[in-house]
Amino acid sequence: MRFQWAILSIAFILCAAGISAAQPVKDGYAKMTMPDGSLYEGQFKDGVFEGNGTLTFDNGVQYSGEFINGLYDGQGTIIYTDGSKYQGEFKEGRLEGQGTISYADGTKYKGKFKDGEPVPAVPDTPPQS
Repeated sequence: MRFQWAILSIAFILCAAGISAAQPVKDGYAKMTMPDGSLYEGQFKDGVFEGNGTLTFDNGVQYSGEFINGLYDGQGTIIYTDGSKYQGEFKEGRLEGQGTISYADGTKYKGKFKDGEPVPAVPDTPPQS
């Protein structure tokens, strides 16, 4: 999953960089198709994704949620082509904070994410005397 997320993050950054340079919409709402076939529909500020929007990559992966300065940031949902789905918090383009990931095989993790990865829960241990 980490590899898949890294590729998606890189693709997203490349798309965002291309948009800011070539997009005539500076502020407000727009729907656009990027040169690679990805589709963005949502808010822009200063020519980059800002506010709520939906980004559907040409491979079918889709993110819907909040953007800050062209990156996933805030609450959002990402749906992968294999049926896996993450819903929760993002920070600077990464899974970060509380969220739930449901894998295509039916397994689910609900909890904290850091740097794009689930943080395993540490079991409570009784104090030692």
